[in-house]
Amino acid sequence: MQAAAADSWHFTFGTARQGETVVRPDMEYSSQRGFGFEPGAVVRTTAGYLTSDQPFFFSADLPEGNYNVTVTLGGNEAANTTVKAELRRLMLERVATAPGGSVTRTFTVNVRTPRIPAVAGVKAGRVDLKSPRETVQEAWAWDQRLTLEFNGDHPAIRAIDITPVQAPTLFLLGDSTVCDQPGEPYNSWGQMLPRFFKPGIAVANHGESGETYRDSLARRRLDKILSALKPGDTVLMQFGHNDQKQIKDGKGGPFTTYKDEIRAHVEAIRAHGGTPVIISSMERRNFDANGKVVPSLIDYANAARQSAQELGVAFIDLNAMSKPFYEALGPEQSKLAFAEPQPGRIDNTHHNSYGSYELAQAVVTGLRKAGLPVAAYIADGYGHFDPSHPDPVASFAVPASPNFSNQRPLGDESNAAVPAASAYLFTYFIGNGEDGLHLAASQDGYHWDKLGQGRSFLKPEVGNAKLMRDPCIVRGPDGTYHMVWTSGWQENNIGYASSKDLVHWSKQQQIPVMASEPGTLNAWAPEIIYDDKRGEYLIFWASTVPGKFAETAGSSEEKYNHRMYYTTTKDFVSYAPTKLFYDPGFSVIDATFLRANGKHYLLVKDETRNPPRKYLQIAEAPDLQGPFGKLSAPISPPGVWVEGPTTIQIGEDTIIYYDAYKDKHYGALRSRDLQHWEDVSQQMHFPDEGTPQRIRHGTVIAVPEAVIDSIRKVN
Repeated sequence: MQAAAADSWHFTFGTARQGETVVRPDMEYSSQRGFGFEPGAVVRTTAGYLTSDQPFFFSADLPEGNYNVTVTLGGNEAANTTVKAELRRLMLERVATAPGGSVTRTFTVNVRTPRIPAVAGVKAGRVDLKSPRETVQEAWAWDQRLTLEFNGDHPAIRAIDITPVQAPTLFLLGDSTVCDQPGEPYNSWGQMLPRFFKPGIAVANHGESGETYRDSLARRRLDKILSALKPGDTVLMQFGHNDQKQIKDGKGGPFTTYKDEIRAHVEAIRAHGGTPVIISSMERRNFDANGKVVPSLIDYANAARQSAQELGVAFIDLNAMSKPFYEALGPEQSKLAFAEPQPGRIDNTHHNSYGSYELAQAVVTGLRKAGLPVAAYIADGYGHFDPSHPDPVASFAVPASPNFSNQRPLGDESNAAVPAASAYLFTYFIGNGEDGLHLAASQDGYHWDKLGQGRSFLKPEVGNAKLMRDPCIVRGPDGTYHMVWTSGWQENNIGYASSKDLVHWSKQQQIPVMASEPGTLNAWAPEIIYDDKRGEYLIFWASTVPGKFAETAGSSEEKYNHRMYYTTTKDFVSYAPTKLFYDPGFSVIDATFLRANGKHYLLVKDETRNPPRKYLQIAEAPDLQGPFGKLSAPISPPGVWVEGPTTIQIGEDTIIYYDAYKDKHYGALRSRDLQHWEDVSQQMHFPDEGTPQRIRHGTVIAVPEAVIDSIRKVN
């Protein structure tokens, strides 16, 4: 019989006492009965307890809310029972019972439906569930019943008691690395989190695959949380992997829309009495040649940190904690922390149960360190996780759930702007640039090999001199590569072409960037960068316009007196009028941007000849179009004349490559703070050094390894 209260159940698998409901092995779930085993359960009862040789599911109808679930475990044989709730949320881990013995364990669980009741500031409605993912594969997360998975070595259950409880709720919002994944081998830290809390607090996971802060608002997931939020409840928020794709779509960026959307969430949660916590996204699995993780989400991690500081919100830096975790395991062993849906195919974004279990401990440790009230509910012995010393993979023994899926969670592993599986490509010219584009590749950014045995991959066709010097390439939001170059020594035009694969190129164009200044002597070393804030490309270069900047006339070679100019375009058909880009008060060339610590910096060469400077300096750039901050002291080696700088981020290191053109060799600088620079030229290997075919001024970019592979196949 069912207990008097519709939201309480007292199940027994033996002889019923007053108020208890007897469950027989043949009772499959039905809505008429309101409870039962889910299809596929092979169970048996013996001497007052239920057992099985395989995992099984049991469900009971319940209204939305928080519940204490008390299970009495044990049977005549030794047993080891793991309990998961709803969609594989780990509640109890490997509870051992001796033959004839029993133990009682309680956990608190949340049951929810898509309905959104009207509360202050929230209109009535429903969560916009994704179909069929949430309506079919993940239906157990949204139906009006509690589903329990019993797993382990001969799981043995004597009784299940379910009672409503007025308990605080720990809400989760996030993407596929947070949400309840429906099938093995995928898992998330959100699914593992309940295991690390005592009874008395419920974890309500509202994350979903492929989503962003923007989706949380649009699909009304935040509204759903606000409708149930009580003073003292906590909301953990971790987005970033998919927000990153908004750059690709030209719809946002980490330090603009992303921060705005974080603020909207924080303000709404606070207005309803909740405590928001911002979590930075863990890194993807991508190592350099030295076994260090190559960051792909650093801007979003920095934007999350900045938001937390600006809003006075607790912050858990899961991005920072994930790196030593992966590095402690190493490039090969770390594969065992990630999902492998097919033999040999590792998903480098999504974790398996072991990886999620470790990351959940990192989150719990972050909660304890933040001193939040919710930390009082952390289970004894947890909250002190050291990611550089993770649990041994071999010791992990949480049994796999019976549901399996080789369907990858929604959302890309990478985006066009930051490829996850990357190599490095150097675009350069040789000689005077008459034979066009040359390419070199590297796995670590230190050892470079020329591609195509040093052949030209694109011959110059535009400009009076038909040169291709200083080739600069950027990968656009749609994955297209755009290249600009110096087409001649004394021209007011630059060259442009585009490619999807760096093998097949569009028809070359001549862009008359200085046509508005007919007397312009030159247009040198153009650079191109995508401005995600404005959704357009910024192109800038050095030109001398006779009669301008008389205060530095004669300071450079011959009649040159350079300043930086720029234009913008969205389509490479129409261009904004050319304007002055940067005047540092001296003749300047070879400007380029570097990105570090969530900020842009402009790197420039002082072209002053009298007296000789010829060195590199950096100015902070809060916006790609300025204004630019004070220039640093020179950072290039003293006495070395340099030009053609290009930069890349490798792990935590910023690398600047430069052409020591008088000494006829390429060099490099390295820094982690942009204050202290180390000359690492001796650690570099560039092809054809000391010969006329040596690398000259170009650009280093990260590209997918598949792009390098396709270039290598070109005859």
